[in-house]
Parts: sequence; structure tokens; C-alpha cells
Amino acid sequence: MYGFAGPYGKSKRVGSKSAKNLIHHLILLEEEQDLRIERGLLLSGARRIAVETLGSLQCFASRISWTQTALESLSAQCPVILSRWDGRQRKWKTFSIAARARHINPTAIWELCRLPQRQATQHASDLIYAKVCNQQTLLRSLDPTLPATPNLQENSFSRILRLESNYARFFWARYFSAAQTDLFAREKRKATHPLNVALNYGYGFLYHALEWQCLASGLDPSVGIIHRLRRNRPNLVCDLIEQFRCCVELTVIRSMDRMGDKKAMAAAFASMLEEKWHYRDQRFRLRSILRLVVESFVNSLSKRKRHQPFLLHARDACL
Repeated sequence: MYGFAGPYGKSKRVGSKSAKNLIHHLILLEEEQDLRIERGLLLSGARRIAVETLGSLQCFASRISWTQTALESLSAQCPVILSRWDGRQRKWKTFSIAARARHINPTAIWELCRLPQRQATQHASDLIYAKVCNQQTLLRSLDPTLPATPNLQENSFSRILRLESNYARFFWARYFSAAQTDLFAREKRKATHPLNVALNYGYGFLYHALEWQCLASGLDPSVGIIHRLRRNRPNLVCDLIEQFRCCVELTVIRSMDRMGDKKAMAAAFASMLEEKWHYRDQRFRLRSILRLVVESFVNSLSKRKRHQPFLLHARDACL
């Protein structure tokens, strides 16, 4: 059997399964390859290599045709790393395929990693703006005198993180006041106050549900837009969850009398995922909306359609 790309793109003889004949790191350099798996062999034209002899695989070619079976089999056997050249920063960028993925969409992953700065900023702006609008809708259910849309300065979306942090201070002060608590700040980690504990618990429900929707759509949850790459963190999930945080915040407000009961709150958050909410002028279960939003995000990567984030309807915000 022959491997079709060694460290310098040369073929390498592979014999038995002994350790000395293993390919510790297979590198793919040639463009326009058609890769597939048949009977435990990775094939490209007349070249082939046993999948079980691979220790790891890294692809530097951007125009390779992968079959779904090939990606699933390779990611289950060894680490699979896809690399691309960033001409703006003049360096290679890499990402790995999640080993637990049951479906892999290489086109969507490549498009996500190749997003131009302007398009990435637009995606980030849409997600942050949806979060801010949803929280404003929630606050209006508590105080109808507030304006329908948040008061944001023109062109402020070029400073996305500053916008989010400024509005967060405005939102949490009024949210805690409506909850009639003595809180003055959010505790994201190691929360002690029951309200913060309940919020973190609810966000956890959304994180897991949204992460599996990303995996089901063939995305790698570790590749995000707003949140920087960090090991063992689903950065893409951290981006997409922003628009859904209002659902947890509403559920907590509605369940203030049982906030200290973990079993009761778990039941409330489970019911939240099965409740129907407005999306695209229709009503769907929140679990279905998570799937539709992720699918919309995938379609927007190829510029076929504009991403349609989840926007909280005034009727759904009623306490």
C-alpha cells in the first residue's frame, strides 16, 4: 500500500501494522484530489493507504473533494487537522475536526474559516444586535416605558465587544431590579447567589442543545467568530447562543418562587426547550428553532442567504 503525501508530498511505502510501518503524520499537499474510503483504505486515484496505519492527518490543500464516509472514518481513527493560508496575517491557520461528530460539512467549515473580515464583522454584528434587541424586548415586558429598540450610536457595530459590554451593564441593572434582588453584578463562574446559579444552569441547557445542533449540521463548534479560539471551548456555540440567552432569563424570572430548587429549575428549562416561540412568522418549539438558526447560519456562510437570527417576540416575552 502507498501513502500519497509524506512530509514533502512524496509517496511512502506502508507494509504491516507494526509500529515502525505506521505513518505518524500524513500531510496532504496536492490539490484537486478525490478522497474516499473503501474497505478500510484511504484512496486517491491509484494511490491508497490503510486508515488504521494513520497516526494523524493534516491537509494543506484547499481544493480537495472529501466523501462523508472518509471524513467520519478518519476523524474516528486519528486527529484530522485542516489548514489554510491567511494572506492578511501571512500565516497558516488550522482547525481540527471534532472526533464525536456524526456528520461533517467540510464546505461549511472551510467557508467559516475563510470568512473575510467584513463578512465576519457582519455576522458578529447580527448576532450581537439580536441579543441586544431580545434583551430590550424582555426589559420592555418589565418596564413598558422603555423604547422598542435600544438606543445605540450610529456605526457602533464596528466596536462589537464594546457595544455588548456597555449594554450589558444597562440590562443587568434593570433585570436585577425587576427580580427584586440585592445583586449588582453577574457571576459567570462559581456563582453563589441563587439567581446567578439559576441563570448559569439554564445557559448550560442551551449550550449542550446548541452544540449538538452544530455537530448535526457538520460544523466544528470550536471555530467561532466573536469568541477567540480557546482549547476545550465551543467558541461557535458561544457566538450563536447570544441570541437565545433571553429565553433563559425569561424562564428564570417566571420561576422566581422555585429558583432555589434545582429539580424544579431543571424541569422549567426542559419545558423551555419544548415550548413554542415565534420565529420567521411561525411558531416552533425552541429545540426546533435552534436547528433552524444553525441551518440558516450554515447557508449564510456561502452567501446564498442572509442569516436569520432569533428575535424575541413581544408575545413570548409576556411574564
